[in-house]
Amino acid sequence: MPRWHATYRRWVLARQYRLAREKLAPYFFDALTAYALGLARLGVEKANEAAEALRELRTLPLPSFTGEVEDVFFSIYVQLEEHWGKEVAGAVRRGLSRNDLDMTVFRSYLRDRLLALLGDLLRLRRQLLRLSGEHLGTPIVVYTHHRPAQPTALGHYLLGVEGLLARDFHRLLSALSTLNRSPLGASALAGNPYGVDRVYLAQLLGFEGPVENTLDAVAAGDYAAELAAALSILGSSLSRLIHDLLFWAERGGFLVGEQVAQGSSLMPQKHNPVVLEHARIYAGRLLGGVQTLLALVHNTPFTDLNDHSTGVLEPLDEVLEVGEGALELLRVALEESAFVPENLVLGLEPALFASEAVDLLVRKGLPLDEAYARVRRALPDLRPEALGVSEGEWKEMLSLEAFLERRRVLGGASRPAQQASLQRARKRLKEDLKAVSAYRARIKRARGFLLTLGKGPSAL
Repeated sequence: MPRWHATYRRWVLARQYRLAREKLAPYFFDALTAYALGLARLGVEKANEAAEALRELRTLPLPSFTGEVEDVFFSIYVQLEEHWGKEVAGAVRRGLSRNDLDMTVFRSYLRDRLLALLGDLLRLRRQLLRLSGEHLGTPIVVYTHHRPAQPTALGHYLLGVEGLLARDFHRLLSALSTLNRSPLGASALAGNPYGVDRVYLAQLLGFEGPVENTLDAVAAGDYAAELAAALSILGSSLSRLIHDLLFWAERGGFLVGEQVAQGSSLMPQKHNPVVLEHARIYAGRLLGGVQTLLALVHNTPFTDLNDHSTGVLEPLDEVLEVGEGALELLRVALEESAFVPENLVLGLEPALFASEAVDLLVRKGLPLDEAYARVRRALPDLRPEALGVSEGEWKEMLSLEAFLERRRVLGGASRPAQQASLQRARKRLKEDLKAVSAYRARIKRARGFLLTLGKGPSAL
């Protein structure tokens, strides 16, 4: 008679085994090899042989789920026992719990997924800055409260969006720092009875350090909730840019490229910007992740539980995937499409220069309240005779170029202000790229060391 009920096998064991076999196997071998090397430093017999066996075994495919063993860890253990003997297999289990092992594997895997997403976010920000530089002088009409408000430059708008996404990047980078801590060596919860060097184990796996408290190491779920929250905020940021691009596409101000647009099965005139709709779908799915993650860690005891260990992995993996989809689709939409300047200023009327008219009258000596009232009476045309200004002053007031150039404040819409902002944003992007590259280099060195067991060119 099978050990496990068919329903339990279907919904728990087989499902989790499949996920681990397809996505987590290399991380299990990394963690187990690091642990074996940690034991070898303590003189544990057969630990070095276990590390060598793991290096060889990782080159072979893991068997599919049959129900004979419950998870990937025991699958690896059984193979070690069958091919290298009980002493070698048993060496790697000295003081090891699946509690700290699984949490180490999950954090390692999620770290790589998050770094991939951060790379996508950097590429989107780079594309926004490239377009900003091309459109420093391209005027657009900006709305407030869903009504035309003032003109600005498209470059100025795109720089603002990039600033928003830069903050999203740093929220995710902060979540990565929380995530990038090693639980290995915590054992079941009270700590490892063999006194392994947990700082060394963290170093072997490319972590910034260990989760200090051993109970916290296996009980924490906040790292998952923090990451999901940062991704949720990113989703809301992306959706705002997508909303504006769709608005411009509707008015002919943003022409989506042929390779990312679709027509109609009925109406031959249609050129639908569907890439933006799909990006919006993915961005929307980002928003729900944090609710799932908070629900999984809410009102649970502070100890090792499946709710915030194996339970968080699938939803986090999914939300990271949809995040990558949203970022890639939006970047490609911007790369493959073009802005149409003449359609970006639809609705540009004299009324949008009302604030300029007030400033003009104040400069001519009129009190602010009186100037404001006079401009209100002169709307919507703002004719010079109604304002009491000369024809030349009126034309200067309605000049888009003059309007923008007067906005020379830090972060403003004038060309010099935009150029200065663009220079700072490029520098910030470069520093953010260095931060991601440093994480990747550290992880790559650590993996190189594990794969060669310290005998190859890679060194910690």
